[in-house]
Amino acid sequence: MKNDSKQNFLNRDEVNEMIESAIRRHNRRSTIISSVLGWILIGGYSFGLFQAVQNV
Repeated sequence: MKNDSKQNFLNRDEVNEMIESAIRRHNRRSTIISSVLGWILIGGYSFGLFQAVQNV
């Protein structure tokens, strides 16, 4: 019994495009996550600083 299924291979340009797309998506998501975490940490630090100054 012969398997006549056609194999589809990706060429080098398609693979490079897929990799670049994945890198762009990763960079965009990591930038958003880093900025959100940064704002949370800055907010927590400033809140604690204001609480310490208020209690002095």
